[in-house]
Amino acid sequence: MCYLVSLIILALAVAPLAAAPAAKKDSTARRVLSYAELFAEIQACKDTVYTLEHAEVKFNPNTDQRFDGYDPPDTIIVRPAVRLDDIEFTGIKWVHWDKIHFKKEFFLLNCSFPESLQTINSTFDGLVIISYVTAPNMIDFEDCTFRNGVTIVNTSNHLVGILGFADCTFTGEFPQRARWVATPTETEFLSLRIDRSAMEKTTVRISRCSFLNPSKQGKTLIADSEFRSLHMKDNTFDTDVILKGSTINNTLRIQNNHFNGTLDLTLLKHPGTNTICEWSEVAGKLVGSVGRPEQRYEAKSDSELADIYAYHRLLASYNDLYTIYKTRGDRESANGCYIAIKTIETRRATYLHRTTPTLETWFDWRLNELLATFSDYGTNPAKGLVYIFTVILGFTALYLVFPSEPDNLSRQTSFAFFHVVVGYFSTSTSLVTLSNHKRRRALDDLHNFRTTLELSRTEVPAFIAWLGAPLYGLNKGYISVSAWLISRFDIVPGRWNELSGRRKLWTSAAVGAYMIGFLAWGAVMRVVNAFALSINAFVTLGYGEIQAQGIARYLAVLEGAIGWFLLSIFSVSLISQLLQ
Repeated sequence: MCYLVSLIILALAVAPLAAAPAAKKDSTARRVLSYAELFAEIQACKDTVYTLEHAEVKFNPNTDQRFDGYDPPDTIIVRPAVRLDDIEFTGIKWVHWDKIHFKKEFFLLNCSFPESLQTINSTFDGLVIISYVTAPNMIDFEDCTFRNGVTIVNTSNHLVGILGFADCTFTGEFPQRARWVATPTETEFLSLRIDRSAMEKTTVRISRCSFLNPSKQGKTLIADSEFRSLHMKDNTFDTDVILKGSTINNTLRIQNNHFNGTLDLTLLKHPGTNTICEWSEVAGKLVGSVGRPEQRYEAKSDSELADIYAYHRLLASYNDLYTIYKTRGDRESANGCYIAIKTIETRRATYLHRTTPTLETWFDWRLNELLATFSDYGTNPAKGLVYIFTVILGFTALYLVFPSEPDNLSRQTSFAFFHVVVGYFSTSTSLVTLSNHKRRRALDDLHNFRTTLELSRTEVPAFIAWLGAPLYGLNKGYISVSAWLISRFDIVPGRWNELSGRRKLWTSAAVGAYMIGFLAWGAVMRVVNAFALSINAFVTLGYGEIQAQGIARYLAVLEGAIGWFLLSIFSVSLISQLLQ
């Protein structure tokens, strides 16, 4: 019994001493490697996945020059998938990863850099995931190739000053993923994904990059996130670009990009006047989205047009841009955006009439189509002028067929003319004789005018007689000169049959030219009269002061109604553009 008690007392006395070494062991101690040792260890790894957790990678100036901005001549080939978790990179402010070829997936999780991480001239064959990485200045990729997409997840507690991609290529090859990659299936065809991230102090820059899409299913997703600024410039997007639900606090610039796919700005909160997104760049590319993963919404099919919630969200995206263009005074872009809005509304009106046909829906549908055709929904008054002039010319052609007043081509005038010509050639009557009846009436009027002046000389003021005398003289001289000219053109002295062959030849030519001139003058006057009547009817709701007869009367009333309607639209369009 005493021996047992002694053993217990000895054990209690030794226990604190045995525990002392364990207490000195630091459970938070990190494994320390140099940059060269890290990549040498990765290259030497024979497993499918290389994993490093809770370690420190410290710069060694003797072995790590290539990671400090030095341009290395060779390329590091990384064959296993790489997973770096909770790694602290220290020793240099700017960490450079240059000419590294990652053959499989690369995950950078919960890591920190003193200032920046810059990856240059590198290739990533597998998926790249960057999550909860701290780099106060910059995470930048330049001249890199990504064959299986990039996913970036960050929070407000893990800030990056600038997240940049410059001169990079996203090939969209999307090879088969390793089973160990536990990522949502919605990222299956995402070239670049920045999703559900709160980086309100981060500027995202994507410039001079190519987003290829050989599978025709690729997307570039920057959705449901918050950034300080977003700059997308000089890129080529074969993928659909989705900026759905993101918030941009300072600056949004979408400039000089080529969108061969679509652009989704649904619920995007932009910084107003600090937003640059030229309409010529995005025209015909804007779409909405529904569901998750995002399904494209274009408001074209009946099923889409029936979804009133998605329909209004799509219109809201257009209206946000329209407001920006109007605020900036960019009338051309504002007009283009407004036409796109009205085109979508016209599709909706067409759908409503097709599903619930009523007189109201029919007028709404047809009126929208008329406004689109006539003046691009009121944004193009010049186009309206072209249609107005076309209508005027069309009614002018009808008035040529149904003349409103006699001219040289009318039946009575032309018949009378030919009767005079036939009588002149078949008899020995001269032109002076044929015109005597007209001249006689004129002389009688002159004689009556002179008699009136002489009889009233003492009864009216003297200046009336003074004015009447030269007026009488001028008219008498005109009649005399006219008679002399007619006598000079009397080219058929006698009957036609009595003329010589040579005289007949040149007489026929002279008379033929006169008759052609007579008919041509009639044609000219008919065109002038028809055009004048058409203009008068179009602008005065009827035929106004010009009296139309026969069918032309009813045509004039119809043209007046059309003119009233089209001129009203034209006036509103013109005033709208002037006010802008």
